[in-house]
Amino acid sequence: MSRHAASVRRQNGMMKLVVDIVTSLFGGLAMPCTQSVDLSVFYIEHGVGTPIVFVHGNWATSSWWEPVLERLPDGLHGFAYDMRGRGRTVGPDSDYSIPSLAADLKEFGETLGLGPFHVVGHSLGSAVAMQFALENFEVARTLTAVSPAWVDGLRIRESDEANQRELKRNRDLFNQQMNILCPRVYHGEYWNRLLDEGHQQRLEASLGVLGAFQDWRPGDRLQTIRCPKLVIGGERDPLCDLNVVTRAAKALSADFVMMHGVGHGPIIEAADVCVKYMCTNIQS
Repeated sequence: MSRHAASVRRQNGMMKLVVDIVTSLFGGLAMPCTQSVDLSVFYIEHGVGTPIVFVHGNWATSSWWEPVLERLPDGLHGFAYDMRGRGRTVGPDSDYSIPSLAADLKEFGETLGLGPFHVVGHSLGSAVAMQFALENFEVARTLTAVSPAWVDGLRIRESDEANQRELKRNRDLFNQQMNILCPRVYHGEYWNRLLDEGHQQRLEASLGVLGAFQDWRPGDRLQTIRCPKLVIGGERDPLCDLNVVTRAAKALSADFVMMHGVGHGPIIEAADVCVKYMCTNIQS
């Protein structure tokens, strides 16, 4: 088990990656950084074998994928990164559109030299994963969308920007809303860490996601994605209910499953079952 710290510099117009490895015990996950075009991208990884990249949601970080990474079967090499404006990834703001975030995902895979990989996205990350698969048929081995985003665009209310600002300002309110979203999560040290990391998200990223969801309307174009696809929802999810899940599945021409008793966080509320469904799609 090891923790890595990395510094990256450009020399003579070419990218050189210098990784200074610091050995410590941290849950069996390696934790390096790598340099994309304009980002120093923090990520965690686990396993050896065929690559699978995990994309987290809004008000979240790569840490949400820790239970999933630790349960991956032999033969899979999992990578979960912090998206732009979130976690320990460092770099400038972008327009935070779904295509822009999908381009960040593509750069991440290319920088690590992953070649074709499986992609799994949660919530906001599901939109990023779907857009990535839509634009990169030859790279996406399979696609799994957990707590899927609205594929026909999301109607933004005038109050939504103020709500995002208040979540950033009011930590107690943020904690309360996250607890509602994930009713089955265990309220221990790990959950508290997820809340701490998520609340550090840049306000620009929080506001940017509003326009991103409003403008992202791939709809039935998602049917052109050729790889095996699966949609996973939680039956107690107040955001992505059965209608959202079935619409995403129809647009993708994909199977879907509704996980019993869980809300918006199947990957942390019931990781064992969620990984089972993911692996069924990956092995298809």
